[in-house]
Amino acid sequence: MKRVGIMGGTFNPIHNGHILLAREAYLQYHLDYVYVMPNKLPAYKDTNLIISGYHRENMVRLAISQEDYLIYSDLELKRNGKTYTIDTLRELHERYPDETYYFIMGGDSLATFHQWYQYEAILTEAVLLCARRGETGTSELEQIRKEYQERYSYARIEFLDTPDIPISSSELRMRIAAGEDVSEWIPEPVYQYILEHHLYR
Repeated sequence: MKRVGIMGGTFNPIHNGHILLAREAYLQYHLDYVYVMPNKLPAYKDTNLIISGYHRENMVRLAISQEDYLIYSDLELKRNGKTYTIDTLRELHERYPDETYYFIMGGDSLATFHQWYQYEAILTEAVLLCARRGETGTSELEQIRKEYQERYSYARIEFLDTPDIPISSSELRMRIAAGEDVSEWIPEPVYQYILEHHLYR
């Protein structure tokens, strides 16, 4: 049985923090590979700020081209309507019933996980692999996990230790719009793509 990571997101743009998170998940939990899966219409974000799926797909492909354990997936980009994690997990299980899925998320996402669509069902479909981040302290995350596991005996929530990357896609967009050099935060081929196509200006 394969152990497969899922790292979803708008990737608007994808940056080094995303790659680091996927790499640490792969190494720390001995995953066979990690799907990198751009959202089409995320249910909980302002979609007016998101550039086309075409450009985000191209940037993701460039970012992971040298990492053989990262696999690009267009499963969510191809689906009509808003993007819900539970739909993705059910579709993957239907296609590949023998795989165990590890859904990679940040500590901030675990803190608001109860607001996700059909979150109880998500807990039956995947192990939540939660990165400890500065926004939410370790003790708070452990308390959240305890509460979920007391309420849902089947819940599997594990923690992922990663260095803190003090950057976000939204901050990168603002810096690019201001004409700043953000090459240290973005894979080189992705940064060149952004410049070539005048993205986020």
